[in-house]
Amino acid sequence: MGLFPGGPVKRGDQAKGKPPGLKAFLIKAALVVAVGLIAIFRPDIPPAVFTFSLIGPVKVYHVFWALAVSILVKRMIPRFNKKISSRKIFGRFYRQAENITPKRDEQLRSLKARTDRGAVRSAFYWLLLVGDMALWRLVGMLSDTWIYIIVLFFVFMDQFCVTVFCPFRWLAGGKCCSTCRINNWGYLMAFSPLIFIPSFWTWSIVALSIIIAIQWEYLYHRFPERFYETHNAALMCRNCTVECTGHRKLR
Repeated sequence: MGLFPGGPVKRGDQAKGKPPGLKAFLIKAALVVAVGLIAIFRPDIPPAVFTFSLIGPVKVYHVFWALAVSILVKRMIPRFNKKISSRKIFGRFYRQAENITPKRDEQLRSLKARTDRGAVRSAFYWLLLVGDMALWRLVGMLSDTWIYIIVLFFVFMDQFCVTVFCPFRWLAGGKCCSTCRINNWGYLMAFSPLIFIPSFWTWSIVALSIIIAIQWEYLYHRFPERFYETHNAALMCRNCTVECTGHRKLR
């Protein structure tokens, strides 16, 4: 999906044979492995670092919270969306395709119905996963530390979907990140484990993630033409300005 910072993936790297977003993938993978190993062999360290006081009452987790909130708020504002995968929901980035015919309108309806089924399928499997985590939490198998590590792992998996393989292309029926039906669901998916840690700092992040998903769905159902290359020329492969994360079709 490509939701979190890592820089836009450019076509230049593709010409060199590099997978999209390889550098960000390696950095995030190393971070997940390092934090996971520390949590296993020195479980006292992550909570100590997380609650370490920086200046007065400001702790490390306050900085992480501010960073997460900044990312989430900017996603809802058009000017801060640099990638077409997320900014396609806003009218200012919509480029109406030429020669819109009744046949294209029918293609749009058919494509929308298929990807809507894929979105429901994706939501179902994600809710199953969150339900499993709820059971693990209930029986005491998930500490706060490991919930945070799971969130970090989900952030890494977002990059994994861009660089290596995206299961949501199969589940949601998308061609690539730019045309992904559920692109802005990613924040809610990544931060959903925080619901099991009741506090203002965690639940406020979940709440903002929900608002982003609601904004996405509202604009999707009101302006579906913005989300499909049949009507939005900005989503057509020939107009793509980032490295291909799917199978490019020059049309």
